[in-house]
Amino acid sequence: MKKIVVLLTACMLFSFVGFTQKISPEKVPVAVQQAFTKKFPAATDAKYELKKGNYDITFRDKGVRVFANYDPTGKWLETKTAILESDLPKEVSASLAKDFAGFRISEITTVESPDNPLFYKLELKKGTEGYIAQFSPKGDVLKKTLLKK
Repeated sequence: MKKIVVLLTACMLFSFVGFTQKISPEKVPVAVQQAFTKKFPAATDAKYELKKGNYDITFRDKGVRVFANYDPTGKWLETKTAILESDLPKEVSASLAKDFAGFRISEITTVESPDNPLFYKLELKKGTEGYIAQFSPKGDVLKKTLLKK
C-alpha cells in the first residue's frame, strides 16, 4: 500500500511538471519572440515558461511587473499588469468603497486581451471572507468570485 501511495504521488508530481516548464529564451519560437518584442520594446528581465502549449512571459516594462501570454504562432493572448491602488480610476475606487466596504486589497492587476477590453482584477479580503472581483474602467462589477480557503 505504501508503494502505491508513493508511486501515485510521484506520478502526480511529474504530471504537474508537464503543464508548466521554465524554458530558456533560445527555446521560445521566433514568432513569439518577435511578437513580444514588437508589443513590449522596453521589456527587461524576461522569464519564459511553457504552460499548456502556450508561452507565458513575465517581465518588467518601465519598472512595472507584467505578465504576457502568447500561443506558439506568436498570437498575443493576454497581458496582466500589476498596478497600485492609487492608479485605479476614480469610478473603480468609488464602486469598491460602495460594494466592498471594509475589504482590503491584496493585489491589483489590469487585464487585457484581443477579445476582451481592459478590466481591473482585484483580490479583496476582509477577515475570513475574500473575493476576486473584476471591474470595468467605469466601475461596473463584471464578476465576483469567492476566494477558496
